[in-house]
Amino acid sequence: MFLDAGGVVVLPDRHLLAGALADAGIQIDPDAVPRAHYRATRTLDRATATATATATATARPDYPGALFPQLGIVPGRTAESIAVWDRLADRRRSPHVLWSEPTPGAVEVIAALQDAGIAVIVVTNSDGRGEENLRASGFAGLPVVDSTVVGAAKPDPRIFEIALARAGATAAETVHVGDMLSTDVAGARAAGITPIHFDPLRLCRATDHRHARSLPGMRRHVSAAL
Repeated sequence: MFLDAGGVVVLPDRHLLAGALADAGIQIDPDAVPRAHYRATRTLDRATATATATATATARPDYPGALFPQLGIVPGRTAESIAVWDRLADRRRSPHVLWSEPTPGAVEVIAALQDAGIAVIVVTNSDGRGEENLRASGFAGLPVVDSTVVGAAKPDPRIFEIALARAGATAAETVHVGDMLSTDVAGARAAGITPIHFDPLRLCRATDHRHARSLPGMRRHVSAAL
């Protein structure tokens, strides 16, 4: 089983983000961060789909640019908020790992899958510190294929092919769980891997792929998909 990192294994640390924004005079509800994340990824997917359908080069918003409106941050404070985000995300400037809050059940589910003999590998678009960040977040020993390290990013199928080689598995016997259509679902399909769209808020109504609402019970989805 391949897992995306952000949104599937970990989320932005709600209290770290809320505290740093508060220091800049920007108030958010920390408990709104998880829902805001999944709404932000949906925004990014829709923007990508629109640009593809219209064959335009219109730039989609970056992740924090999509996240902050979902947290109620008004446009006039967006630049300040992004500066806070960039500082937190830069490990050279921050002693903390921003993406370090395990999603509900992640630690237990991954351990149970591994105990059942299912190889679990994280396939992530990251900055080269994906493995280090997950280790600091309580996922020591979890294999990571980091886009910056391997030189290919989702939806490029090459990153999945590298992960398959590392796992010693075939595409036909592998699933990939990710929270974005434009990177995870599209990339897995391009590599011949069965995608499972991680969609806790039930925002996606597409019927051409499987959906998972939570990590607990994921083995049921795996059995049904393969």
